[in-house]
Amino acid sequence: MERVNMGLDLVMFEHNNKIIGIVEIDYSLHESIFQSNNNWKSYNYLKKISNYYLTDIVLERTEIKKLIEDLMNIKIFIPKNFHSSLEELVKILKNNEIEKIHIGGD
Repeated sequence: MERVNMGLDLVMFEHNNKIIGIVEIDYSLHESIFQSNNNWKSYNYLKKISNYYLTDIVLERTEIKKLIEDLMNIKIFIPKNFHSSLEELVKILKNNEIEKIHIGGD
């Protein structure tokens, strides 16, 4: 039986802890960031989501901004066919209504 890899779940919350959306960081995008090179090790917030199966973190708004910076900085090191997925994720995370996010693995 073939194993289907699910993405990292990213649950977004507004100021009163109300869920305002759920996004998946696709497994292939995660793999392109963390398996195709080792440059991610230079970025503190990427390190927090590097272990696909053990990731279970909550980031507040100031930390989300730092994660966005890390994602934008790693872009030059990942294959071009993943740039649009990465940019879409960043666009979602830039929504100022998001007060915190929970990122959980498989």
